[in-house]
Amino acid sequence: MFRAVRLLQMPLVNFYKLPIEGLSKETAEAVKISFKIPRELANDFTYLPGQYLTLRTSKNGEELRRCYSICSAPGEELISIAVKKVAGGRFSIWANEQLRVGDELEVMPPDGRFTHSCSASSAQHYLCVAAGSGITPIISIMKTILKTEHTSKVTLVFGNQKVSTVLFLQALESLKNQIYGTRSDYTHT
Repeated sequence: MFRAVRLLQMPLVNFYKLPIEGLSKETAEAVKISFKIPRELANDFTYLPGQYLTLRTSKNGEELRRCYSICSAPGEELISIAVKKVAGGRFSIWANEQLRVGDELEVMPPDGRFTHSCSASSAQHYLCVAAGSGITPIISIMKTILKTEHTSKVTLVFGNQKVSTVLFLQALESLKNQIYGTRSDYTHT
């Protein structure tokens, strides 16, 4: 006996060539890559905090695709990701050692369901827990909460092997000490 099965047709998603607008070393083993989205692609690259970008390039005739969480917050001028070197990681080593401002990468519009919806009227105390590069989507969510929910507070418990490997250390210090004061706090473990 045969059963008819309806196949779901997936929408065709395009990659767009985006020039790298900024590169900054976050640690000795991680680089933040920032893109300025052209006006004509602004709707395609609208994102929620916690989403990710898929990047594609070719190395030695082989297509490499990798997904990286967005570390910028919606409304920031640039959309940014962080790439941490992985031992033997063909894409991550290349990105950390060879990419330059002005180079183009093929980038798919944002995707992902690990998001948080903020409400200006919300007054919550959020506890965020992250370890290592897992901070990347969390910092986007934290920045968005603090910017949008004016009476909410965010506490981060952040595990790292050593201080020299802490991603976004300066940004976290700025959120805590300069921008949001007592509404933002974090602890390293």
